[in-house]
Amino acid sequence: MKHIIKLDTWERKDLFQHFIKYSDPYFGITTNIDCTQAYAKAKELGVSFFLYYFYLSLDTANTISEFRTRLEEGKPIIFDRICGSPTVLRNDGGLGFAMLEHKNSFEDFLKFAEPEIERIKTSSDLDTSKDCPETIYYSIIPWIKFTSVTHSMDLPNTEGVPILTFGKMFEENGRKMMPLGVNAHHALMDGMHVAKFVESFQERLSQG
Repeated sequence: MKHIIKLDTWERKDLFQHFIKYSDPYFGITTNIDCTQAYAKAKELGVSFFLYYFYLSLDTANTISEFRTRLEEGKPIIFDRICGSPTVLRNDGGLGFAMLEHKNSFEDFLKFAEPEIERIKTSSDLDTSKDCPETIYYSIIPWIKFTSVTHSMDLPNTEGVPILTFGKMFEENGRKMMPLGVNAHHALMDGMHVAKFVESFQERLSQG
């Protein structure tokens, strides 16, 4: 369910009105996350590490209101719950977009996510029929240990959907690390909200 944000009483009113005028209002932050415990936990459970960290990141994003805030005809709205849409490498070498619903537990999420990923892998065309604003876009680049990342944007028609980008896992001082890029609309969130997300996400990863 979505709710209209009343601009006059919104604490981001001034910032929103400032950044919404920008020709390119997106900003990006890149960091490394420690996924040592989470990787070990996924192996222990015998589940996909990708789906495990995907769920933890989506579950974290749902706890932060700014990650659920979007634009509708240039006006701010907020959703009660958001999904995640990752790029998936299809069996024919092309790319597809999955739509994975947020669930209250990883077990419930896995029951839905595994067949959805397989459906996209075996498809032969780019199906965007499930695309919606109440999501987060995920770009998975497991071949590159990147230090920065940018994305193509449909400006000025953007709905303000954030993008999370995950890169190649690498070893550093005996720890398993992975690049994480966050691109977000500055009228809807600031760097401190990205920092809050990264900190909370890291805590969940470290719990294994």
